[in-house]
Amino acid sequence: MDDNCHQSPFEKSIGEFKEGLRRRDVEDFRATTLEDLRTRIATVQSRLHAQRRLQDLNRLQPFLDAIEEYGKVVWTFFRSTDIVAFIWGPLKFLLQATSVSGEAFCELLDAYECIGEALPLLLRYQDLFRTKSHMIRVLALMYEDILTFQRIILRYFQQPLWQTVFSESWKTCKSRFPGIIRNIAQRRSLIESQASPSRIEEVREHIQHSRQDEEREFDEQTLQRIRNVLNWLRPTNIDVDQAALVEARADYPDTGQWLFENTLFKEWFDPRYPTIPPLLWLNGIPGAGNDFMFQHPPSRCKTVLASLVVQKAQELKPKPAVLYFYCKHENPERDNFVALGRSLLAQLLHHDNALLPTFYQEACRSVETVLSSPKSVKDLLILAFGNCRSAYIILDGLDECPRQERQTIAKWFTELVEGLSNDEPERLRCLFISQDDGIARKDFGGLDYRIKIKAEDSQNDIKKYCRVEAGKLLETHPSLPDEKLNWIANTVAKLVWANLSCHTSIARLEEELEPNIFPKEINEAYRRIMVRIKDQSVQAAKEDAFRLLGWLACAKRPLKWHEIQGMNSINLDEQRVDFERQRFIKSPKDILAALVETRADGSIEFVHLTAKLFLLDEGHVVPPKEEIKLANLCIDYLNLPAFILPPTVEGVLSGNYGFMDYAVLFWVRHLETGAAIKSDEEDELIGQLAESIGIPPTNALTLSKRHSDKLQSFNALPFYDRLEKAVASTRKQLKHFGNMSEREVALNLGGMVRDVRKVLETVASDELEPNNQRILQERYGTNLFKCPRFSCQFFTIGFSSAAERDDHISKHERPFRCSDEKCVFHTFGFSSETQREKHIRENHLEIARQDEEFPTEEEVERSLRSSQATSGGDSQSLEDPRSQEDTTRDASTAATTEQPESDAESEPEPQYLPRHKRPRQTEFKCPHCDTVFQRQYNLKSHLRTHSTRRDHVCFDCQKGFARPGDLRRHMSSHTGDRRFICRGTLRNGETWGCGKSFARADTLRKHHESRVGRSCIERRQQEL
Repeated sequence: MDDNCHQSPFEKSIGEFKEGLRRRDVEDFRATTLEDLRTRIATVQSRLHAQRRLQDLNRLQPFLDAIEEYGKVVWTFFRSTDIVAFIWGPLKFLLQATSVSGEAFCELLDAYECIGEALPLLLRYQDLFRTKSHMIRVLALMYEDILTFQRIILRYFQQPLWQTVFSESWKTCKSRFPGIIRNIAQRRSLIESQASPSRIEEVREHIQHSRQDEEREFDEQTLQRIRNVLNWLRPTNIDVDQAALVEARADYPDTGQWLFENTLFKEWFDPRYPTIPPLLWLNGIPGAGNDFMFQHPPSRCKTVLASLVVQKAQELKPKPAVLYFYCKHENPERDNFVALGRSLLAQLLHHDNALLPTFYQEACRSVETVLSSPKSVKDLLILAFGNCRSAYIILDGLDECPRQERQTIAKWFTELVEGLSNDEPERLRCLFISQDDGIARKDFGGLDYRIKIKAEDSQNDIKKYCRVEAGKLLETHPSLPDEKLNWIANTVAKLVWANLSCHTSIARLEEELEPNIFPKEINEAYRRIMVRIKDQSVQAAKEDAFRLLGWLACAKRPLKWHEIQGMNSINLDEQRVDFERQRFIKSPKDILAALVETRADGSIEFVHLTAKLFLLDEGHVVPPKEEIKLANLCIDYLNLPAFILPPTVEGVLSGNYGFMDYAVLFWVRHLETGAAIKSDEEDELIGQLAESIGIPPTNALTLSKRHSDKLQSFNALPFYDRLEKAVASTRKQLKHFGNMSEREVALNLGGMVRDVRKVLETVASDELEPNNQRILQERYGTNLFKCPRFSCQFFTIGFSSAAERDDHISKHERPFRCSDEKCVFHTFGFSSETQREKHIRENHLEIARQDEEFPTEEEVERSLRSSQATSGGDSQSLEDPRSQEDTTRDASTAATTEQPESDAESEPEPQYLPRHKRPRQTEFKCPHCDTVFQRQYNLKSHLRTHSTRRDHVCFDCQKGFARPGDLRRHMSSHTGDRRFICRGTLRNGETWGCGKSFARADTLRKHHESRVGRSCIERRQQEL
């Protein structure tokens, strides 16, 4: 604290500048002098000259002169070479780094030229700083501005792949310079006017407020872009899993430390000396002693260890990017390469905001509402990892992914790490975690480093866990004998704690603890839980439990708790949803004990795949029967009066539609699955299903043979033809990304969903009824604003606001967006990529480039032919008279430093083609009218007005225009933006004009030419 108080403002600015810099960079910058910089300038210019890429480095001269004088003035007050060294050093690095790219080098010179022109030459004010010490504060504030500028531009060009992202991200970086240049210019004015201390403070506060406003605006734009990118990536929320696992381990400190004592793991984890290549496979087999660990399901000790590795890696200094993913069986958001890649991309963006401009541009260009292309995912991952200085990648549960996805993940990340350059082979390191099975041995067989988890590895952790849980058991059963308690503390496993703790008598508890009853393997533990469920005294409770198990085992995606409550509330006898009376009043854990877990998003899942397999293998859940039951439930539910009659607010608040999203999407899949694997026992259910289906006829679609074969159980029933067409129609809706005609829609499910959601969103948007929000969340979950397309994942996931949803839908309909955020077509987009590219080509070229009068290709070719024709003659007569002088001047450095003699002698003299002087065309006349233009570009634009083609069409009124500028002016009439106002202020303070506003300048001009308008501007013209 004391050191900071005694720091000079210059030292404070240097300290802030050094944050985030590598130590070797700080040392290089500190050692840099002006002579070192001049030498670097000469070297770079000589190299560019030899490569025929010479740039005008004289643009640096104002900056060099200003900083040189600045250093001399500051030296009289602060005897530190660091002050100017941290200006010369970064510039020296930047010149070298950007010289590989002509465009980047030119942009760098332009930026420093602007800074140099804003800086004052201070030697003339040296006496002022001696006599008025308060002016020194202005020098310190100016230094802060310069280092702020250098920090921004330095961090940009220190990105490993800045060349790859330059065209898309430089504009964002550059947008921060004007404010800094403005601040420096204001400091300069203070020096030139010899401002008073109060004025200096006033300007400082003004600049600080302006800077805060600019930063706020920049942050808001950045936040909006991040939202857009995340809506496109739509990553799985893995942070919730990590937080839950960390919280679970909190009660059992020091567990899992055995892994960090393992030699192979320590070598992989060590930030300085890792194994090469840093690839490690951590594996185990189900049923080992380690699987009975913590408050987690069997076979998930590896997941608990993964969370510990993530936590430890996040504590490393310097902090690396820690990227992780927990795979989940039969969960499309967690069992494939694309889902994994999307989550890692979101995590990489969180660690490195410099990726945002590139990700944002990719999202704007993408036709996908959600990133789904494996190729695009791989390309973005390669870019992001290439720009990452250090990363730990932890991928857990790969054995829960389908075979092909496991292979893709393993191969891609192995090649990523093994492909690192020899200069930084440890920059990325990857930990694969899975079961040890035949498939995994094929995928990871080539890895040199692997750790197999054995029962003895986690024995101490199990004992620590059991001691804690035994203590909890003693609190509820204080009379438990000590020998039983000690035995528990050394042998008990997690899955039976739910059984042990719920007993009401010591006798029943001791019975459970008998050696021949206490579970020794996973399935034995599951059996004990099922015994507890079957032994429930109330038959209804047992039926509820088994019904819930059937739903969870056969659900086509994880069911949310509010959906389960909606399913249980369906009363077919009364033909209504009775949420208040029929919903479960117990939690999922209370009903099914340790077989299930509730995720943060409200979904209910089995603790592990082995639990589901146990239920199927043991016959507790019979798939054909449960599938047909679920199909019946979905269809009966959709036939309730709540869906036949118009939806109401009362129906929404009653919870009538909580199961709607699932039933609409999956009734067909349950129907097909159940029919394909049915047995004779399900004939009665098939008959019930036949009675439930009421399908209007349609003749638009036929079903493919593969799906038709699944419905053969219904072939003899009279409603089969209608059923087949309904299934075909629904299947197309589930896969189709465009609008379908009415003849293709057999069931009007889309219209029904639309009507229900309209009422639901109205209630959700009513902020005057806060109690309704609680009711909606209980009965419909969160993110109530959803995409209407069955084929889109956001039909179920939804958004938190209507604006986000509407923006998403626009990408379905007009997915190709202009990347310029100020352009109207950034919001509305185009229906094809060709239209967008044409728009960008015609509307977003740099104005300066349009005005440059470069010769056309035909003119260049004509000039070259003329030169070749005369090359045999007297070349002296064609020599440019200023060539010698210009060559000498161009070869000089911006700092007027002479090159070493050896360099000058070895430098080849450039050879120039003789140039012809030719008259420049200054008039371009329209062949159709008398209009004359000074630029050929303007003539070409004008010629379009004579054409009958109207390629630029307004998407609001479909009116066509010949030129894009005409369309832009026209579109302002639709936006309601009326910026051109007939009003002004006279010198005496009075106003002139009628105050009428117009959308376009030419309309205002026509107004002023009218009789009424002429009277508006009469007083103004008299004043002129």
